[in-house]
Amino acid sequence: MHHAFNHIEGEKVKIQHISARNCMWGNNWRSALTGAALGLLCTAGFAQVDRPADFPQRAVTLVLPGPAGGGTDLVARSLGELLATKWGQPVVVDNKPGATGMIGAESVARGDPSGHRLLFAFTALVQAPAVFAKVPYDLERDFAPVMQVANAPVFLAVRADSPIRNLADYLAAAKNRAKPLSFGSFGTGSSYHIYGEALKRAKHLELLHVPYKGEALAMQDLLGGAIDSTFVSVGTGGPQVRAGKIRALAMVGTTRSSVLPDVPTFQESGVQGLDAVGWFGVLAPSGTPAAVVQKIARDFKAAIQDKTVSNRLRDLGFEPVADSDPTRFKAFLQAEAANWKKLIAETGVKPE
Repeated sequence: MHHAFNHIEGEKVKIQHISARNCMWGNNWRSALTGAALGLLCTAGFAQVDRPADFPQRAVTLVLPGPAGGGTDLVARSLGELLATKWGQPVVVDNKPGATGMIGAESVARGDPSGHRLLFAFTALVQAPAVFAKVPYDLERDFAPVMQVANAPVFLAVRADSPIRNLADYLAAAKNRAKPLSFGSFGTGSSYHIYGEALKRAKHLELLHVPYKGEALAMQDLLGGAIDSTFVSVGTGGPQVRAGKIRALAMVGTTRSSVLPDVPTFQESGVQGLDAVGWFGVLAPSGTPAAVVQKIARDFKAAIQDKTVSNRLRDLGFEPVADSDPTRFKAFLQAEAANWKKLIAETGVKPE
């Protein structure tokens, strides 16, 4: 028995040596059967990547193209905690703010397509190509859509001590050419910038755009008195409304927020063109194995459907999207890119 085992081991080493040489140099083999077996040996290492059961093999990073502290950051971290438990691997949130989300997006587009580095993207992902002449990624070429996570209702806010009590007051104040009202956004070409320009165009207002690297930073300056107003997600601004620190004037979108039901929409208030709701979702680098993308989507979907996470999302002012998948999200992104391109062209938003 021992002699037979040594013989098998010897043959195994011999085959491994020959197969490695054949993988490198492509020599012809006399036996078709041997050639087929060697082909399997050559490709075995690559086939392992497509097995979703093997994912993840190490820590997973969620790249968030915004600063820590905002509502989306809190959602990413909540999902990360649940997924870390499920996957048995750490899930790290890497905040990469700036350039209207392009810095974070590029870092994922150029990353390892194994599923271990994912983009937790905002609406800005599809807006930047319509605003900037040069964008460091191509939405269709560089990403594999995983799934949409949630919609993100947004409203226009002023400080609670502002003399502006409602949207009518705001529109009246913004007619003053001698003293334009300033509004904050999380970057040039971002949703919030476009909302401001759409409002300015619809009502012929004098508004001064002030871009930031994240909505949390714009909120800080609003509270500190550096700017007159800002667009902000319900997730980030809702707690400030409840704390009596800011006043919500109008909600972007066609429906009111369940978190701030007393705040009318712009449409209700007689302003058209501010009905495109923000969202966020997950994308992997292009080339990530389809089986891995599907597994990540299934696991994210399960996490979003978890009552603790879904309640957390709603508490933060977001509306969970639990019926998304890679195919639906891809179609959604294509439609969003077309819609925002049209709106951006109409408002004339350009790099500043």
